[in-house]
Amino acid sequence: MLIRSFKASVLMAALLVAGHTAVFAQATDNNPKPFSREAFDAATAAGKTVMVAFHAPWCPVCKAQEPKIEALLNTEYKNVVAFNVDYDTNVPLRKEMHVLKQATLIMFRGDKEIARLSFQSDDASIRQFFAHAKTTGR
Repeated sequence: MLIRSFKASVLMAALLVAGHTAVFAQATDNNPKPFSREAFDAATAAGKTVMVAFHAPWCPVCKAQEPKIEALLNTEYKNVVAFNVDYDTNVPLRKEMHVLKQATLIMFRGDKEIARLSFQSDDASIRQFFAHAKTTGR
């Protein structure tokens, strides 16, 4: 009986720790969210720095960009609001933002475009793109 009670206590403690870890991970996650016009308009109207990433699930350059973008968004660029757009399915937005190829990243400050990077996945290019988020204010 004592062993069963001990196992139950250990299990309960593990669940509590796991739950707190999951909540912490969600609270600190600044990975790109699926694009929504409402969220994008709200962020740009508030003058925030916003990144829009046009990607395709089959695109090797997009896959190479992804972990680098997420790492920067979750460290020194936590102030950037980031959205992912499916290149293949969101043709109207692609046309509106003049995107000609997948793996295109666009940085906005408010409603003004401040940087663009297309079809590059090397560290230096992505860091240079993100540097615009620091040099233009907020």
